[in-house]
Amino acid sequence: MQEQGYGALAKSLYSSDPRMRTSVLNSTPPLKGAWTPWSQLRDRAVVLHLGSSGSFEEPVEYTSASALAIALREQVTASRGPSRSVYLLEGLSQDFISVLGGHFRIHPSLFMDHERLVPAGGRLTGENGGIPFLPSASCGRDHVSLKYHEPLVLPTRPAGFRNLCDVSGRHIAMTRLVGQLSDVGISRRKCTFWSNETPSGGWSCTYYLKGKERPQNENIATRRNLSASAGNQLLTVKAVRVLTVTGLIICDPPVQRILTDYSGNFGYDVAASPYNSGYIDFVPLSHQMKMQCGPPRSSLLDDLLFYLKNHSDALETPIVPRSLRVFVDKIVASHFLKLAEFLQTNIDIVQWHLSRRHDLALFAVAAVEELWSDVQAWQRRTAEYQDDLEAIMLQLHIPLKGTEDIDGRIRSWTNSTADFQYLLRRYREIGRRTQGLADAISALGSLAGNRAMSRSADLSLQEAARAGREARSMKTLTTLGLLFLPLSFSASVFSMAESYLPGNSMFWVYFAVSLPLVAVVFLLSFIMELGYTEALRHWSLMWLMAHTKWRAGRREMNQGTDVESKQQSARH
Repeated sequence: MQEQGYGALAKSLYSSDPRMRTSVLNSTPPLKGAWTPWSQLRDRAVVLHLGSSGSFEEPVEYTSASALAIALREQVTASRGPSRSVYLLEGLSQDFISVLGGHFRIHPSLFMDHERLVPAGGRLTGENGGIPFLPSASCGRDHVSLKYHEPLVLPTRPAGFRNLCDVSGRHIAMTRLVGQLSDVGISRRKCTFWSNETPSGGWSCTYYLKGKERPQNENIATRRNLSASAGNQLLTVKAVRVLTVTGLIICDPPVQRILTDYSGNFGYDVAASPYNSGYIDFVPLSHQMKMQCGPPRSSLLDDLLFYLKNHSDALETPIVPRSLRVFVDKIVASHFLKLAEFLQTNIDIVQWHLSRRHDLALFAVAAVEELWSDVQAWQRRTAEYQDDLEAIMLQLHIPLKGTEDIDGRIRSWTNSTADFQYLLRRYREIGRRTQGLADAISALGSLAGNRAMSRSADLSLQEAARAGREARSMKTLTTLGLLFLPLSFSASVFSMAESYLPGNSMFWVYFAVSLPLVAVVFLLSFIMELGYTEALRHWSLMWLMAHTKWRAGRREMNQGTDVESKQQSARH
């Protein structure tokens, strides 16, 4: 199928899968210099053929889609009979998609699932957890798309929370731990597996004659003649249907550059490394001793190449599509296990900072609010990780709820059922611990708020006491001003005539006038103070009269009480 034909096929299926209408792969190419997901991809495809010995031949790498198309046409023309091949594609190159999708008649939704399984929002990089189709629909799909998360150690701490892979556009989640951004980023990743079995139309027969093995490829007629001429000899015939098995595995490229905005204009190059040196090798120990080397852990494609080349003999024979997917399932599960280790470490660090404290004054309200916000992000991410695990298990037809005895159901290292059931159980436990941590931080917020209110109340009392002292000081100054104001006024008036100066005969008039004037000023000040209302908002004559009458009544009542007490004492 030509490139135009495969694009037309994708457009014809828009009504079946509306997600493909907004797919980056089906949109027009970006302008020169503009950034969109997968626009900076470095094309890479690797092909492995399973030889007759049961091991994979040396991989063939293609960096050009046209070269791969020529190789596929030559393979069809050569018609060498049944074959088993695995195609590893790193990233979503439109050219490679057209070649592989058109040649193997792959449904376009496979590439849409790898781009974004559950689109979120209007951004080209937004993706939620879970699956966009009914679980029963997975029985009619010939591929699985496994979304996982890989913790990576960055050489420098990022300056903010917005970080994207410059190739895939997938988000790299950053974690703020006790007020400081961690140097570990959680990169969203995706791996999609597709397989196809095509009958070759021939038979491969192996004859066992008198206990000796003689391999021979014959047609049906030859087999019948040989069987008839065997006579009374012991003849064992084993017929096996030969299949052409093709597997396609799409991997995300490694993170080599991080973008800090959605325009693609700002970013920096990184040399990320796996968290805590990466996952532990999952093949049996005997095979590890035999190879004496492990996966490179540089990218998913390189890890798959390592396992397919070096440990394909550990798979069940004959090689079937399900056995080809074993390494994919194990690597994805190992990354989830490593992520659980990172999340558990973060929870332990925060709980350690909250425990064994004699005084919580260190946790100010702003610090508690920041910590509460960080834990909310952990809860949201943990829920997304659980959704992704459930989506993987539904696609792999693994029961979401298993029995308690996991060990009793493990019969082979290739079995992934117990792995994902254990991971789902562990992530649910991490979710419960995160919820408990959020509740503890909420209680800490209440304690910090009460402490802040107590401090505010203490400050208010101190301010009130200070205001009272200032008021008393002002009253003292006012009293002194009232005392010296009439005196200075009288002195100013009498100083205009020489006879009233000190030492002269009329100096006594100054005291005769000024002292009564002082008494009058203090009386007026007292009357003015009594005339103010309770709220001290304005002065009222009615309030002065009522207040004066109340004081007079109170005085008469006190006098009457004194008279009665004297009379009672006289009687006694």
